[in-house]
Amino acid sequence: MKKYIRFVLLSVVVVSGIVFSSCSRKKVDLSSLDYGALKEQALQEILQPVHPGVKGEVPFWNKFAFRYIYAPVFDLDEVEGAGSYVFTATAGDVTKSFTADTPTAALSPIWNDIPYGPVRLEVQAVDKEKQPVGEPAVREFTKCQPFAGPYEEPKTGYMEAALKAAEWIHTYIGSLWLEGTDPDLSYLYNAYPCKIWSGIIQNECFLAKNKPESRDSALKIAHNVADALIENSLPEEEPLAYFPPTYYTKKIDEEGLLAGTVHDNSRYTMFVEAVSAADALLDLYDNTGERKYFDHACHIAETYRSRQAEDGSWPMKVDYYTGEPFIDAPCMSADILILASRLKDQYKVKGFERMIEKGEAWLWDNTIVTFNFNGQFEDVPVKGLQPYLNLTNCTARYCIEYLLSKPRPSKKDIAASLEMARFTEDQFTYWTERLEHERVQEAIIGVEEMVPFVYEQYQWRYPVDASNAGVAMAWMQIYQATGDLLALAKAKALVDAIVRTQIPSGYINTALLKYPLDDLDDDYPWVNCTYHSITALVRFAEIVE
Repeated sequence: MKKYIRFVLLSVVVVSGIVFSSCSRKKVDLSSLDYGALKEQALQEILQPVHPGVKGEVPFWNKFAFRYIYAPVFDLDEVEGAGSYVFTATAGDVTKSFTADTPTAALSPIWNDIPYGPVRLEVQAVDKEKQPVGEPAVREFTKCQPFAGPYEEPKTGYMEAALKAAEWIHTYIGSLWLEGTDPDLSYLYNAYPCKIWSGIIQNECFLAKNKPESRDSALKIAHNVADALIENSLPEEEPLAYFPPTYYTKKIDEEGLLAGTVHDNSRYTMFVEAVSAADALLDLYDNTGERKYFDHACHIAETYRSRQAEDGSWPMKVDYYTGEPFIDAPCMSADILILASRLKDQYKVKGFERMIEKGEAWLWDNTIVTFNFNGQFEDVPVKGLQPYLNLTNCTARYCIEYLLSKPRPSKKDIAASLEMARFTEDQFTYWTERLEHERVQEAIIGVEEMVPFVYEQYQWRYPVDASNAGVAMAWMQIYQATGDLLALAKAKALVDAIVRTQIPSGYINTALLKYPLDDLDDDYPWVNCTYHSITALVRFAEIVE
């Protein structure tokens, strides 16, 4: 298997024409981007399949995939008596064919000749006399358009947009915490401590650092929310020591909010979610130097270390009070490794080296190589989830963040990250408007998405600002590691869409729509998602502004 992995990763680099480089951190003149050349480059790159499976060696990840930008490879069985296989793709009035020695050949020979839209593929085994053997295998999918920049330019600078978004959260959501540590559930998602409270802390820390006139009120809010996180965390003697809960349930009954999701899951926690709390507390420590926040973050990381299995894995969903796994499946653990690496590299905390080593080995063998980027969202059922059934861009982009945030990523790290970035594009990125037949969920019927957009997961095909931000961050890291201007252009297009959907007050709707709502009574933004957008905007500003 390892020989094959090296071949695939290196082939991506050759096809993309990328030179590994560390010189791409200088400022870039975006007006100099040659979009004609970049679109030609994109058309060549989509001929290279994304991490193709190999029978008996590398799993095929696309069993449940329904759309592709890059030429796909399908898990089809060889037919006894077959000498070759005829691939015939029909899209509208166009039919294209080629012959291959194996039924697992990529569609590369005809991919750029197939129109965009619904495609029916038939793979017919034939004998040496070219006579059919058995019935053809059939696959149906949608071919989606590749990168087609330039897109509409935003009217606001990236850092300016980030600050406006942070100020909006500060004014309308952060202010609910000015008077104490009791969460105000007039903002619905204050029922999610790990996600939302952590996002508020990080937002206020960002504002305190970048807007001096708001520093005092921002840090007061951050202190109150951080203290609430600590107050609601489990004590030292519990199995999940120092973990805040996924859900804040003290007021749910009397308020009648989020009844389905919260009541059904109130005893459980997604094991990885305490990472966001630790990161937020570290951000507050960076701003204030107050040791109790640093210590609590370290204690969370120590609990992760103590709960790591010998094979390097952690459970996905557990009983919050006993620590017992709710299901057998392991969690996608890149987030935990990012936290441990932050403590090791930024703060020089010792004792996490072995945890990181074991965790990374597991991550390579069970996620990066297998491409099993299943979603693990607390509001989506995970029990009985088949491998590859609910793939998401989020798992892949956190793997990229972990690998490329190392002080010195290896060529293997960079190449694997490029392959995962291509996956987030292939399966989740729409560079043009979604076709009518793809509007499969009631929630997306009749809405106008801000193109380009990235949807979150197979089970929620909705444009989410955090998904745009996450995939943009992945392409930024690819650019900074390789100097590839197409990666930079893709990142720009995705962050530009976030800025263009922002309304004058600074509000960024979680749903990346052309006409977002500007009234908290009508729509509730997920602060953690908005903070992802802020982070992406700031990082892009650092590259180009």
